[in-house]
Amino acid sequence: MTEQIQYEENALHHLFLMVEAQDATCMLNLAGHPLRIREVIFQMVDNGCRVSKVGADFYNMFLYDKEVTEIYDYLTTIIKVKFAKV
Repeated sequence: MTEQIQYEENALHHLFLMVEAQDATCMLNLAGHPLRIREVIFQMVDNGCRVSKVGADFYNMFLYDKEVTEIYDYLTTIIKVKFAKV
């Protein structure tokens, strides 16, 4: 049986992800409530993306050809995106 982890209402987590879709590869810099971040990751996987966790050094050295995009969704997850190819 899996154990449910309880998070405080104002808990904040931060992580870096590499996301590969059929038509694009990008790096995400996410910050927000852990349950909301998990929901965002599940949505990406459900849409056919390959998602892997990387470190801050990999995010900072990632080569990209677009400007960094910032997204603020309605549940306060902050996502900074660097695209490698589109």
